[in-house]
Amino acid sequence: MKINFSPRRLAKSLMWRCFAWSDMRFRLRSGLEVPVANRHEMATFREIFIQQEYDDFLDRLPAPKTVLDLGCNSGFFAVQILNRSRILEAKAPPPKLVLVDANAQAVARAKAVLQESGAGVEPTFITGLIGGRSTESGTFYVAPASAESSAQHRVKHARAVQVSGVNLEDLMRSHFPDGLDLIKCDIEGGEELLVREWADQVQKARALLVEWHGFDGTWDAFESHLQSLGFQCVMERPAGKYKNALFLRTHD
Repeated sequence: MKINFSPRRLAKSLMWRCFAWSDMRFRLRSGLEVPVANRHEMATFREIFIQQEYDDFLDRLPAPKTVLDLGCNSGFFAVQILNRSRILEAKAPPPKLVLVDANAQAVARAKAVLQESGAGVEPTFITGLIGGRSTESGTFYVAPASAESSAQHRVKHARAVQVSGVNLEDLMRSHFPDGLDLIKCDIEGGEELLVREWADQVQKARALLVEWHGFDGTWDAFESHLQSLGFQCVMERPAGKYKNALFLRTHD
C-alpha cells in the first residue's frame, strides 16, 4: 500500500487539527464578530461573508424585521442578517430572529455564535425537525459537517438520532402572530415537505429564501407548487449541485 507522506498534506492536516484551539474570529463591517471554530465553519463563513452567497437575494428585499431561520446550522446567516441591518438601518431595532435546527449541537453552537457576535440580541432557539403535521418525532442523520446533516439524505459517517417534530403552526402563533418578513430554509431536502405539509404557515411569510436540494421531486414541480400558494420566484441560481432561490408572496 502506498502511503502519501507529502509535507504539504501533513501541514494542512495539522493546521485543521489545531484550528479549534486558535480562537479565530472575524470582525464584520458593522462591528459584529464571527467566531470560527473549525474548517466546516470556515467553509460556511467563506460562503456567507466572503462570497456573499445570500446578499444579492437579500438586496431584493427591504431589510427584514422578522426572520425564521429553518436550518440555522452555526448561526452565521442570522449574524449576516444582523450585520446588514446595522449597516442599512443603523438606528432601527434589531430584527426578531427565531432559529431552528434538528441538530442539537448546531443549535448550541448557534447560541454561542450569536452571544459572541456582540449583537446584544436574544433570538429564540428551537431544536426540532421540520416534518409532517402529524410528526411527533423522526430520524435525523447527524453528519460530521453540520451542514450535511439531514432527515432526507444520509451521508457517510452520519449517525441516526431521534428528534422531536416542530409544530410550525404553534411556532408561528407564538412568535409571528401577524406574519413575518422572511423564512430562510436550508433543511437539506426537507424543503419539499415544508411547502407541502405547512403550506398555510409558509403563506404567512412575505418572502421565502430557500436552498432546494432536489432529493424529492423536480424543481419545476417545486416552483409550480409555490406559485399555487401565491409566491413568485424572482431570482434563482445554482449553489453547487443544488439551487438557491428567492420567492416573494404576490397575493394571499
